[in-house]
Amino acid sequence: MRSLSDNDSVQTRNWNILVFMAGVVVLVIVLLCRLYSLQHTHYDENFKRSEKNRLRRVELVAERGYIYDRNGEVLVRNRPSFQIALQALHLPRKKEGRDSVFNLLLGIKDKNGARVFDSLSLDTAFQRTRWIKNRPIRILEDASPEQVAVIEEHSSELPGVVTLTESRRDYPYGTLASHVLGYTSEISEEQLKLPTFEGYSQGDRIGQKGLEQEYDAEFRGKNGVKLVEVNAFGREVGSPRAVEGMAPVPGYHLVSTIDLKLQKAAEAAIPDSVRGALVAIDPRNGEILAMVSSPRLDPNIFSLKKRERNKGWAQVALDSLRPLTNRAVSGVYPPASVFKLVTAGAGLESGILSESKYYPKSCTGGFQYGVRYQKCWGVHGNLNVVNAIRLSCDVFFYQAGLEIDMARINEFARRFGYGEEPLGIDIPGEKSGWLPDSASFNARNKRVGWRWARGLILNLSIGQGQLVTPLQQATFIGSLATNKGVYRPHFMKELRDSQGNVVRRYEPEIIRSGKMKPETHRVLLAAMDSVVNHPGGTGKRGAIPGIRVGAKTGSGEWKKGEKTHAWYAAVAPLYDPQIAVAVILEAAGGGGSKAAPVARKVLMAYFGLDEEEK
Repeated sequence: MRSLSDNDSVQTRNWNILVFMAGVVVLVIVLLCRLYSLQHTHYDENFKRSEKNRLRRVELVAERGYIYDRNGEVLVRNRPSFQIALQALHLPRKKEGRDSVFNLLLGIKDKNGARVFDSLSLDTAFQRTRWIKNRPIRILEDASPEQVAVIEEHSSELPGVVTLTESRRDYPYGTLASHVLGYTSEISEEQLKLPTFEGYSQGDRIGQKGLEQEYDAEFRGKNGVKLVEVNAFGREVGSPRAVEGMAPVPGYHLVSTIDLKLQKAAEAAIPDSVRGALVAIDPRNGEILAMVSSPRLDPNIFSLKKRERNKGWAQVALDSLRPLTNRAVSGVYPPASVFKLVTAGAGLESGILSESKYYPKSCTGGFQYGVRYQKCWGVHGNLNVVNAIRLSCDVFFYQAGLEIDMARINEFARRFGYGEEPLGIDIPGEKSGWLPDSASFNARNKRVGWRWARGLILNLSIGQGQLVTPLQQATFIGSLATNKGVYRPHFMKELRDSQGNVVRRYEPEIIRSGKMKPETHRVLLAAMDSVVNHPGGTGKRGAIPGIRVGAKTGSGEWKKGEKTHAWYAAVAPLYDPQIAVAVILEAAGGGGSKAAPVARKVLMAYFGLDEEEK
């Protein structure tokens, strides 16, 4: 007979079994409920999560439009570029796994034994993956095929590390027309905050400076999208069936007004060691044929990988010669003796001057005005307006300016493109000039206590005191020669789609009246003719065989004791203008000796003449 203690032991064991069985039943019920929940109640939600892990939404960046010269030569194109990036959704979630990927990447070296990835940049990229989940984060730009091969070889050990292919801008002629073309770079955080860039994302590459910036929206096109199937390591394994994406729409191509042959001639005419600018324009419609700003820069540096890009950027940003500045549109200088055409035109229009008028005071080397003696650069004797322009006599224009007065002179200047209003060229950075009168002079110099005095007209009548850009100077000389109006200067000739169809053409636009009396026009053309084609003309070094060139030279004073800025503004053929050229060489000396030969080379190239022809 069992004892009481044996019964208690059996009862306890049975109870334990019962509790265990009950626990198993409860667990099974919980599992069944959870399974039911996953399979039925939350099916749609879980299916979407699964698809999200299996499928990746890849944005297809539209091909950026090209830039061509007026004859169809490629000035800007695209090139393929490999990028190594982190895909946050496929990186290991645990710290140990992420550290393993980090260390493996850090251990990759190139053929020279140098690390491919920088530890600081790599750490920053890993930190960014914590809040940027749906977009790849670049860790290596412009990767070489060898570097891509190493990443692909270790793909199983590098979950979340992917290789992407994107296009980068390529400027096949390097520094040529760099200030006109501009460059592209990654959008900055400051730019992302601006309303202009609404819809852009961090990492997008946008146009900076020049045509790249001005026509960025047209170049960008419209991005597409596709869904790709990926494995557990984030590697693409195929495209899901029955899932259609959206193809990207390429950006528009821009056919510019630039003439590549003429641009090359202009670049060759101004050494990169010289500070200066050149603008060649068609005065009949405002098309810019060539534009040079020196020193130049190579926009290709902005398409390099980060380390090389930063190094190149530092070099140009810290250069005291300011190669980033487009002197052709944002450089402001005294117009010097080129402005004597304005003073003469204002006098002729008002009837104060005529071709037969001579002033009582002949040029003996200077002019006495009150207690002030204003020098001339030479001794020229008694002159009329044509000869005064030919010899660039200051004494004649001192007297003419005092008689004509600044109101008439400034009105004539504005009529032909000078003044405080920009011309509206289709690249950013254009500055306006300045035509002083008593009110603007007093306001501008209030802090230093200078006041307008009538004696200032002596300097202003010969172009010492105003401010103009090389673009304004070329526009002025061209419209003065045509007498048909000032056309807005521009670079865009037409936009074309990827099939070559024209989607927009630039329509020439007159923005200033740019007209004068026929007699005024005749006298000014005769004077410009005399500057180049008379044996004693200051611009005779700009003459070319078989083509009648008209011009005006100038030497702009800017700093006491320094050489003057050399100016030369010309048109050809003078009596049927097709091209106007303005050249400035900073601190180079006389315009006739220094700037005229530069313009001559450009005109020779335009008319297809050999430099050897004299």
